[in-house]
Amino acid sequence: MQLISVNVARPRLLTGTARGDVMSSIHKRPVEGPVMVRRLNVDGDAQGDPTVHGGPDAAVYVYAFEDYAFWTTQLKRELASFGWFGENLTVQGASSDAMCFGDIWRVGGALLQVTEPRSPCYKLDHKMGIRYFAARFRRSGRVGFYNRVLEEGLIQAGDEAALVEPHPARVSIRLLSDVRHAKEVSVEDVERVLAVDNLPLSQRRHAERRMRRIKRMRGIR
Repeated sequence: MQLISVNVARPRLLTGTARGDVMSSIHKRPVEGPVMVRRLNVDGDAQGDPTVHGGPDAAVYVYAFEDYAFWTTQLKRELASFGWFGENLTVQGASSDAMCFGDIWRVGGALLQVTEPRSPCYKLDHKMGIRYFAARFRRSGRVGFYNRVLEEGLIQAGDEAALVEPHPARVSIRLLSDVRHAKEVSVEDVERVLAVDNLPLSQRRHAERRMRRIKRMRGIR
C-alpha cells in the first residue's frame, strides 16, 4: 500500500443543501509536505459538526485510490483532485474489500486501526451535485473506512503503508457496509458480522436489524 494524498479542510458553510445551510469540511484539498496525524484528526482538518462526525473512533477517514477510476467511469467525468469524497487519506491498495474491521496498519509515522465503514449523508449529494448520490455511493460498497489513531505521527504523500496486525475475523469493510446497505445479503454473512467481538455498537445494531428483516422475509421465528 502507498499513501497517495493527504487531504484536509476547515469547516465552511454549504448553502442550499437538502437540509438548508450547514457547516461542513467535505471540501478537502491535498496538502504537500509532512502532516501530523493526531488522536482526533489530521493537522489542518476539522469537523463541521462534531456532534455527528469525528471522535476518537473516526479520527481519520481513508478512501482507496483505485476507486477514483471506478467513479470516473461511472460518472463519465474527471474528479478534480484527491480528497473529492471527503477523505483525509487517499491510499493505494486500501480497498473496502482488502481492509477489515480491527486491522492495525501503519502509514508513515502513524499507527491506525480500522473501525467502521463510512455511511455518508446528504452533504455528499451536495458536493457531487448529484441527487441521491450518497445512496448510490453506499450501495456501491466502495465507501472507505474510519480509523482510530493508536500512535500519532507524521505522514506525507508517497509514504509506504503496511498491514501490521490483521484482525483474525477478516470481516471486510465492504461486508460491514453491505450488511447495512446492500439490497441482498446472506444470513451467513450477517452471522459472520454478529460473531465479531468488540464490534462497534452501531454496526452490531445494523446487523441485528438486517437479520430480523431477513427472518421476517423468510418466515423464520
